[in-house]
Amino acid sequence: MKALIISLHIILPAWIIFKFGLGWQSFFALIFTEYLLILSIIDLYTGLLPDCLTLSLLWLGLFANLFHLYTSLQSAVIGAISAYLGLWVLYWLFKLLRKKEGMGYGDFKLLAAIGAWLGWQALPMVLGLASGLSLLIILWHYCRKKTWLLYVPFGPGLAGGGWLALNLLQLKNIRGW
Repeated sequence: MKALIISLHIILPAWIIFKFGLGWQSFFALIFTEYLLILSIIDLYTGLLPDCLTLSLLWLGLFANLFHLYTSLQSAVIGAISAYLGLWVLYWLFKLLRKKEGMGYGDFKLLAAIGAWLGWQALPMVLGLASGLSLLIILWHYCRKKTWLLYVPFGPGLAGGGWLALNLLQLKNIRGW
């Protein structure tokens, strides 16, 4: 696992520089990438997404979009609000129906941060990718251990979905969507 983590810290930043070139967009994309990697590792090992990281990532995304680096500021603010509220509503629906928690508040904050970076228009793609990545983790574990996971942290899926969306949307050429 350590080799994979080290490899990702080398490969993903190299990809960002290749994709975005040198400039402010690349600089902030590197910060976004490193935050997502660190949050994924923390969530995998502890099941927690620290507020100091998720909230600072949210504010950095809003700051970057003051300059329309990835989307308009209006889209970023709506993205942060709608992402948080969307998962909050889903959390409470699940809790009312199943009488237990289905995710943590850190997931709301991480998706809000991703919404602040990419805008509200990217959220369906991010959630679709996040769900698919989380399902792949479950299937990979089942193939290896022949047992189903009872709990899968959603943070790594959200982080992976956010990072892939940043790259798939080719935001370098899209301003304000």
